[in-house]
Amino acid sequence: MTTEKNYSIPWLTLLSLLMLICLTNCQNIDTRPRVIVTCDPELDDQNSLIRFLLYSNQLKVDGLIYTSSMFHWKGDGRGTTFYKPNREYSSDMIDLGPIASHRWAEGEHFIDNVVEAYGEVYPNLVKHDPKFPTMEYLKSKIKWGNVEFEGEMDKATAGSELIKEAILDDEPGTLYIQAWGGCSTIARALKSIQEEYEHTEQWASIQEKVNRKVELSISGQQDETFANYIVPNWPNIKWKDWLTGVKGMGYCDQRNAPEDVAEYYSPQWMEQNVLSKGRLGSMYRVWGDGKQMVEGDIFDCFGFTSTYSVEELREMGYIVWAFPIYPKNAFLSEGDTPCFLHLINDAWATEDLYPFMKDIMEDFAERLRWTMESDIISKTKCINN
Repeated sequence: MTTEKNYSIPWLTLLSLLMLICLTNCQNIDTRPRVIVTCDPELDDQNSLIRFLLYSNQLKVDGLIYTSSMFHWKGDGRGTTFYKPNREYSSDMIDLGPIASHRWAEGEHFIDNVVEAYGEVYPNLVKHDPKFPTMEYLKSKIKWGNVEFEGEMDKATAGSELIKEAILDDEPGTLYIQAWGGCSTIARALKSIQEEYEHTEQWASIQEKVNRKVELSISGQQDETFANYIVPNWPNIKWKDWLTGVKGMGYCDQRNAPEDVAEYYSPQWMEQNVLSKGRLGSMYRVWGDGKQMVEGDIFDCFGFTSTYSVEELREMGYIVWAFPIYPKNAFLSEGDTPCFLHLINDAWATEDLYPFMKDIMEDFAERLRWTMESDIISKTKCINN
């Protein structure tokens, strides 16, 4: 008598095991947009960084890098002077001549300061979403890029090397590299790649990889490295300027705000929803707040406009360049935020942000409330793309 063996159970078990392995691997794949930020110590960079970290549960933060621009550069610490005509320090209003540093504080660490403030509120944030990165992780991603002079890209730096390694790695998906200041550190990373591979058999495949993988988001051309190096040497790289022509989040943009969103720029709204909301909210820069990014910076009088008139500020030596002047605690600027808004919500990938300011600002306010509340809010308004 022949006994027929039943193989159905082992096969079902094997199939179930394979499906479990596949599901586990899929769950381990991080599909969030992968982002590297380079920024200079401009007050709106700090404001944008505060908002950026409040969305770090929806973004994979792979770099936070100090860089220079035409508005901020550190100098080399050896007294070497630098000068370019038609800059804010060499204009019809004022000409300071060759200078050794421009609008860069001794011991500048504004990125570290914001990340440390984030660390203070992290215990509350992580209760709302476990994907918020730890302060220690973010600290590991802070690097110094090319900061000595405007457009300096002569040597590799820790920041440029981080960018280079991220570009060349095999992690799938788009790598969003953001220039909230100048492009010098990004340009140096690309130049290091070019110098290493240009005369090798791998050069064509490296170029194809960079063009396919990298997307540059620039906040205006704040030095000459984008036009003079990146465009001629990497003509097929993907990029977009998220400052020029973008309306809604720059200096004095409330001037043209439609009536239905005007409240989101007002002192009352900022006081109630931002400035009073914990450690990060208190760091957010607004008109007339009495603060400066760099003490004694004659080009940054925004903090003193509620104390002194324009005429008095000019008599004190300040260059008043933003008009009109707004009341104390009014919205000031987040000019670099559009560089990453489109990664949060597809609808925000637009040059005219006014129709979306209600959602953009209320979502920001909700996340600031997260920093103060350890209990999960059941009726969250926060937007997930």
